[in-house]
Amino acid sequence: MLFWKSKNKQKDTMPLKAKTALDKRPLKYVTMRDSETYKEIRLGENGAINIMDGDFVLVCQGKDVMRCDIDEVRVAELMNLSGITVKGFDKTTKREMSVIAYFADKF
Repeated sequence: MLFWKSKNKQKDTMPLKAKTALDKRPLKYVTMRDSETYKEIRLGENGAINIMDGDFVLVCQGKDVMRCDIDEVRVAELMNLSGITVKGFDKTTKREMSVIAYFADKF
């Protein structure tokens, strides 16, 4: 078997075209796992994914939950296709974050 490996391609993220296709996708809620208790913390509900000014933004009830540079953020779909994992440097909190955004049923 031959395995081709690209130096510039990260295997844990979707391509830029797929990320931009998520623009305006409604979200049911966004969670983050607590590293100490391993429980999921709900960061927001009733939101959407927005792509604006070169940023990948998760918005819930009018507030930014996470804002990352679209070229730097790592986005991957969940295995059951009910949402995405988003990992990257959040411009608002100035720290590395990893969240799970669950899609709303209607789209």
